[in-house]
Amino acid sequence: MPSIKVKGKLEALTINESLGDIPTHFMKSGSCYRPTSDLEGLEEFKERIIPKQYRGSPFQYDIWFNTNTLNTVHKWLYTDFLGNGILVKTPSIKINDKLMISIVDNPDVKIDYDRCNKIINNFHNKYTLTGNQKYYDKVIFLPGSNLLSKGKCVHWGRVRRAIEEGFVIKPHPITQKIWVAKMKKDFGDENVLDPKEGGFELLANCTHCATMPNSEMGMMALMLDKQLSMVSHTKEDREKALLTYESIYFAIANTNAKESLMKLFSARNSGIIFNFDEDAETRMEMFLNNFWGMKVING
Repeated sequence: MPSIKVKGKLEALTINESLGDIPTHFMKSGSCYRPTSDLEGLEEFKERIIPKQYRGSPFQYDIWFNTNTLNTVHKWLYTDFLGNGILVKTPSIKINDKLMISIVDNPDVKIDYDRCNKIINNFHNKYTLTGNQKYYDKVIFLPGSNLLSKGKCVHWGRVRRAIEEGFVIKPHPITQKIWVAKMKKDFGDENVLDPKEGGFELLANCTHCATMPNSEMGMMALMLDKQLSMVSHTKEDREKALLTYESIYFAIANTNAKESLMKLFSARNSGIIFNFDEDAETRMEMFLNNFWGMKVING
């Protein structure tokens, strides 16, 4: 077989994944990647508030792993959040749970209704999607193919029961076609929507939303006064498949969920920071100050 000679060095599309970097978002989302205007704004915001490192440990974009440590921070993680925001956290469910629960349980944390309204007014589709032809009262927003294939992640029994109660499935925009075909076979063509339909429009026009702790849709649903249910396995069942927003949903469970969520959105030390925050840098500093008593390492 003849060999292929490459003229010059092959260049990587992206070496250092970061918020706002177009190759990074294209590799993660393909043709559904975010509007360029969104990416440019988020990149500028990231440069404003995300340091290269803190206490010797770097900040890494849009990854998730769980060290499950109680008092050691192995890295700092951040991801884009609810449109024009950034969520900063640690790679430990136990540490993140403790912080979020402490905010929800703290009577001194007052709801900033003006800030919460600004957050709602920033809601929009995360990806470049098509227009909607029809709306539904009850919609299940499922995760992408990477989580559909994980054991004890999506609770398919709960999905089926929801379908029987009148829900339809909105697949994630980057769901593989084989998974869309499987869902249509299992639940009926009429109950599985086009993955490329606008999810926010479906959410805004429904009354009941079902989703999982990897999704922003549940938080948006609560803020828009929709009835929210989960179609994931329990947190205990998903011990090895704990998800992106796990600690937020865990902290507000078994409470007045919307009120608790608004406390998290209001607290200046929560790690939830938006580009309209005049005190964004202070909010980042206050988040990092949560961990003064902990060991911080790069590893």
